[in-house]
Amino acid sequence: MKKLVSMLLVLTMVLAVATSAVAACDIKAGMWVEFKKDSAAYSAAKSGKETKNVVQKGSVAYCDKVCGKYARLIVNVNADTKAWFKVDDLKETSKFVTKVVWAKGGKGMSTERAIYPTDPVIKGLYVKVSGHTNLRKAPGMKCASQGVVEKGKLLKLTGRYGFDDRDVEWLEVCYKGKKLWVSTNFLKVRSNGYTIRFYDKDGNRVYPTYE
Repeated sequence: MKKLVSMLLVLTMVLAVATSAVAACDIKAGMWVEFKKDSAAYSAAKSGKETKNVVQKGSVAYCDKVCGKYARLIVNVNADTKAWFKVDDLKETSKFVTKVVWAKGGKGMSTERAIYPTDPVIKGLYVKVSGHTNLRKAPGMKCASQGVVEKGKLLKLTGRYGFDDRDVEWLEVCYKGKKLWVSTNFLKVRSNGYTIRFYDKDGNRVYPTYE
């Protein structure tokens, strides 16, 4: 009887571990997540060392990496600030907006900006700048400029796109080894019905036409 009880206990523990492992796999890189409860940030994956910052339940963020039972989230799109949180405190969401509210601490406070996952249709294509403009760290005129490009410059698209607080659309591009954002106001062609034209790396026109 004791052997049977021991076997059942072992089996229960194995099932619990397996269930935990499956749950941890539910959160993946490239996924938008919502906090199921107030959750402490960690200094690094598997460090076990909490920071003084706690994110409130209901906050939404983008997951860019998963390591075991921890997920790294972008908690401030303006400064590209990232922090680790327990996977068990998160759930997948369809809300494509980074909105992190800190319960205490307050470092890396995020403003609400919509950043959408990669669009495979435009990923790898190029856009041509229609006027002298700044490239920024995140969607929005208030975000720090990381470089200036001249009219006619070809920029390769990562496929990600977003909107600023004025509801202006921005596209993420590759520039000198960095991933930066350019406003579609400097990509649209007036004579083409204010649409965006796409190109290959040699500057040849390709499709689709992006409204």
